[in-house]
Amino acid sequence: MYSLSAPGERTGPRLPLEFGLLGPLVAHSEDRALDLGPPKRRVLLLRLLLERGHAIPLESLCDDLWTSRPPRGAVSSVHAHISRLRDALEPERPRRGKTSLLVREPMGYALRVPAEAQDAVRFEQALGRARRLLGEGRVGPARQEIDDALALWRGAALADAVDHPFAAQEIIRLEEARLLGRELRVTILVREGNLEEAMLSAEELTAGHPLREVTWELLMHALYLSGRPAEALQRYAKLRALLSEELGMDPGPRLRRLQTAILRQDDSWLHALGPPVPPAPPGA
Repeated sequence: MYSLSAPGERTGPRLPLEFGLLGPLVAHSEDRALDLGPPKRRVLLLRLLLERGHAIPLESLCDDLWTSRPPRGAVSSVHAHISRLRDALEPERPRRGKTSLLVREPMGYALRVPAEAQDAVRFEQALGRARRLLGEGRVGPARQEIDDALALWRGAALADAVDHPFAAQEIIRLEEARLLGRELRVTILVREGNLEEAMLSAEELTAGHPLREVTWELLMHALYLSGRPAEALQRYAKLRALLSEELGMDPGPRLRRLQTAILRQDDSWLHALGPPVPPAPPGA
């Protein structure tokens, strides 16, 4: 695995350059944090990183950095920020030496770094590995994988570009992936019998996302397996009231089957149903 937040504690190979998008933007070269400059330059770097090596026209960069209202001198400003970024990312490069990292092409500017240089990519890869390990019944390794993956998060995704439209869709996608990862972790905790921690984590998820049925299902599983069926049924009643009030609907079929199994204390049905495995993030 990789870690930008604690370079001395990583357990996997290091890339020459690594970028942290899961929080305020950071960049490391070996163990050294790079100075990425003022906010506009950081947003420019994020825009280039999100394009995954594809060139972005200069006009589009200006529109994205100034939200479609670039001032006079925007082109010169972008050129200057590009020059400073090259200095930060390739400090050993001769001042006017050729660059293979932040390049200018006929179509515009492109940042050529491996996809795995981004912590967001490594997070989603680790999430996929955790799901596969759990599917293979390797609960302990799955727990380690998901814990390492979630530890990559240092704050809100793409925090420096939260007010820029170009980042909106990716922010939503990454935050959903993070939530699915947290739900997967609860599933793993239930599977390994760590019910107290599973209950605490599921309670936190239901508080933050009260209309997500999968989090309530996880909580009900953990409560029942902890010998607290009455509390599990209370949570079902609370969700049913919430869904009725907010959406005018009843809980879905899995939750209804789970409620029936708890009412009947039908352990065989409960074990057959099992705690839900959240779906893979879109695009994973």
